[in-house]
Formats: sequence, C-alpha cells, structure tokens
Amino acid sequence: MKLTYDRSVTFPQGFKANGKAAGIKASGLPDLGIIISEVPAATAAVFTSNRFKAAPVTVSRENLKKSGSKSRAIIVNSGCANALTGKNGLKAAEKTVSEVARHLKIPKGEVLVASTGVIGRQLPLDAIVGSIPDLIAGLKSEADNVFPQSIMTTDKFPKQVSTEVSLSKGKTFRIGATAKGAGMIHPNMATMLCFVTTDARIAGKKLQAALDYGVARSFNAITVDGDTSTNDSVFLMANGASGTEIATSSEYELFREALTEVLAELAKMIVRDGEGATRFVSLKIQDAANFREAVTAGRIISVSPLVKTAIFGGDPNWGRIISALGNSDIKFDPGKIELKIGAIAVFRRGEPLKVDLKELEKAFMGKEIELTIRLNAGKESAQVYTCDLSYDYVKINGEYTT
Repeated sequence: MKLTYDRSVTFPQGFKANGKAAGIKASGLPDLGIIISEVPAATAAVFTSNRFKAAPVTVSRENLKKSGSKSRAIIVNSGCANALTGKNGLKAAEKTVSEVARHLKIPKGEVLVASTGVIGRQLPLDAIVGSIPDLIAGLKSEADNVFPQSIMTTDKFPKQVSTEVSLSKGKTFRIGATAKGAGMIHPNMATMLCFVTTDARIAGKKLQAALDYGVARSFNAITVDGDTSTNDSVFLMANGASGTEIATSSEYELFREALTEVLAELAKMIVRDGEGATRFVSLKIQDAANFREAVTAGRIISVSPLVKTAIFGGDPNWGRIISALGNSDIKFDPGKIELKIGAIAVFRRGEPLKVDLKELEKAFMGKEIELTIRLNAGKESAQVYTCDLSYDYVKINGEYTT
C-alpha cells in the first residue's frame, strides 16, 4: 500500500473542506476549518479519557448518539480549546453547531465540533459565527492546502496522509486524513485532533471497531510528555461515495490495515513534531504476554523523564531504560529481559554485555534511535514512539499562554 503526503480529507470522493483566519489567534493565522460530506456519512469517533472533557467533546458525543453515528459536517477551531469553560463553553459549542446546521440546512445532530488551543478561556463565539458563512461559501473538493493549516497550534508543519486501496474486481476506495498535535501527548489518547475521511461504504459497528483497532496501534502508542489533554478527538467519516462496499472479512481486514497504517503515519509525524523534540525514538517491545502489556511496557519507558533527557543529551545511559521497565506492573521475569540499542545488544538475561562505548554513543547521538526490548514472556509485540525532552520543551510550555 502506497501512502501519499500531498492530500488529506478531500482526497476521498464526496468530501469538501475549507479553512480560514477567523481572528481567534492573535497571529492572524488560519484558525477555523470545516469538513463536509455531500451525503450523510457513517461516523466513528474516539475521544479523550481525561475526566475533564472539553465542551466540544461533550457536544460531539451527544450528537453522534442523537444521529445514530452519522454526520455531515465537522467544524473545528484552533487557538482556543473551549475546555474548563463551564456552561458558557457548552453554549458556545452548541451555538457553533447550530449555525453550521442552519447554513448547510441539515439537522444539528449531523454536525460535530472540535477545538484546540489554550485551556480555560472562553471561545470568541462572535468571531466564529461571523466567519461561518464565508467558510461554507468557500468549500471545495481540493482543500488539502488550507484545512490542515487551520487546525495547527504549536505544530511546526501540517500533518496529512492519504492512500487508495484496490480490492478485487476493480473496486477501490480512498482514505485521507490530517491531524494536529505537538505537546500534551500521551495515550488514551495523545493530545491531538485527527480527521479521517473515506469513500468506502462500511457498516457503523465495523467502522468503529476498525477505528478502535487503529487508534490502539497508533495514537495510543505514542507519548511526548505524559499529559493527556481535555480535547483529544479522532473522527472517521465514511460516505460510500466510491460505491465500494466493505462486505467480506478479507475486505474488512484490508480496510482496517490501510486505516491503521494511515493513523500510524500521522502518529509518527506528531512525535517527530513534539514540542522541542530533537530526536525520534522507536521502541519495539517483543515477546510480551499480550498486546496490552507490550504497549504498557513501551509507555512506561517512553514517559520516563530520565530516559527522555538521556536521549536528548545523547547519553548512552541504558540502565535508565531497564530501570523504567522495572516500574511497570506487567508480567515478566527480570532474569529474561534483553535490550538492544539499534543493533547493539547491551543487556541479556540479567547480565550487562561488553560493548564498544564509542559505537553505543554514536547510536544515541542519531536523530532517530531504535530501542528493542525482548520480554520473553509470550508472543505479542507492540511498537511505541516517543521523542526526547529538551530545553526548548520547557521554554515552549513555560511561555505557552504569553
């Protein structure tokens, strides 16, 4: 399967999008975007597990219940999270939905909403409502240069990816996606917004199952700083415009595989763009008792400040990695653990191995570092991605609201 990086949510048939500057950000950069499906689309979603859920998360969840997991439009703003904003925040999210529904002449329940930005500040509702008519008037079927820009906050680059998948008898379908995220990144979910569209026709329950599977192996397998946000949302709209129905089990597996690969690519982009990040780390956990334990092991290592700062400094202090693993509650025998830094084995079955320190230092100084841990506790594996913790991360977040 080939991934492309110049298209996103309007690559699948039957979708339009737009983005513009509505005056939410003081910088004057694009801060309001919209995606629409020309027909009602089966819609799956995964939301943050943070107990303080932002107003748009609450409203979108309720609307999906009302509509029977169908939607026609998603409106999103950056520059203000509309989180921890009480009753006024809920009213603002609901009003945004109502205005989009009114201008598109569709039911309110078919409109979803998302926000990202500073927490605890009221949404500039007048600016958003006043921009909706122009936003809708400018909808187009090739908006992959404007919508991704509208959802960015501290992102250094837009994150988008697409693919086209061929099935038997000449049938094809497309998937397009874009995401934002650079800080407050940690599983369940990583702090981010992600919007995925497909022109495949697939039943709602299968769509949700495919999204759950893909998120577990992408956005829930990355961490930048260990903080889960109030606004995390992943939306997947399937409008069937290609005429290709995902009917058989083999077709479903191909769809799920393609979706997971798209989500994983976006997840890696988020880690590479982590606030202040200078090194990208790929952590392979092998031979775990089950998939959950493999991911858990990867997370506890990836979130360790001591591990992350050693990686930033290019310090091959691999004992920190083993020590972090020892803080997890997963099942393994410490006497069976193996650790490799790149291709260099440094620890095996309770014993440190003799290594060339210069080669080890070189492995830790790379822009991309691969760590492999073999638990020897089962047959399941997982891939977790993270980055280093730098001086710039502290600076960016120390001055975030100023």
